[in-house]
Amino acid sequence: MTSGHAPSRQPPYRLIVCDLDGTLLNAEHRLGERSRAVLRAVQDLGVQVLLASGRHFQDIRRIAERIGTRGGLISSNGAAAHDDLGRLTHCRPIDRNCLPFLLRDPIFERAHVNLYRVDDWLVETPKPHLLHYHRDSGFAYQVADFDALETDPILKLFYYSEDSDYLESLEHQILRRHGDRLSTTYAMPLVLEVMAKGVSKGATLKNQVDRLGLNASDVIAFGDGRNDLEMLRYAGTGILMANADPALREALPDLESIGSNAEEAVADYLQNLFAIDL
Repeated sequence: MTSGHAPSRQPPYRLIVCDLDGTLLNAEHRLGERSRAVLRAVQDLGVQVLLASGRHFQDIRRIAERIGTRGGLISSNGAAAHDDLGRLTHCRPIDRNCLPFLLRDPIFERAHVNLYRVDDWLVETPKPHLLHYHRDSGFAYQVADFDALETDPILKLFYYSEDSDYLESLEHQILRRHGDRLSTTYAMPLVLEVMAKGVSKGATLKNQVDRLGLNASDVIAFGDGRNDLEMLRYAGTGILMANADPALREALPDLESIGSNAEEAVADYLQNLFAIDL
């Protein structure tokens, strides 16, 4: 592989921020070889890449290793961030006083409940279907008794259900009970995610941009889901995928839209933007 660009041309951005599922990863939730090659070539130009996902750090890290990212990682929808050496630089856990309700209230009985701690993903009952999304990294949940959890902080809870109306009802009840301490979003239509109040990819991206000594105008960000809203608003340039959630598209009607993740459209866009010859 060779990469080329006009020697006198300055890269138009200094940081690329990419969501994973529905954005950088293909329809099989895997990193395409062309995407990997383009992101490596962009970094050879001195541009940093930061992956920002609702996924767990341990999951994203294994994907990032294939790209050689130098900008760090935002995980759990912004509840945690790590630098390019894997050191934790930001952590905002859920208020422990909210956990008895979130884990044990009868309203959640029809949902599959998952929780992310700093180092692991826990469930009480197996749900093999969820592992389909993590085949590229090999990251998997552990089965545990939530009543016997240690005091380790919980970064994110998420509820999976095939009934989207039921999830919306849960969201309303969560915010009615603890809206002053919790925030909610959707990584995918069938996955309701719960974090500490004020946690978002966008809020943590600002923190990371400051850490890197950059400005919002240096950032181009790509996303497709409702959990990308704040991130795309913050970035100097936000780009929507063709397969973006309609609610996200409605909230950000002026953003440029490119092809779908199935077509590796992020790779196409960056290859053209940075004049990369593969």
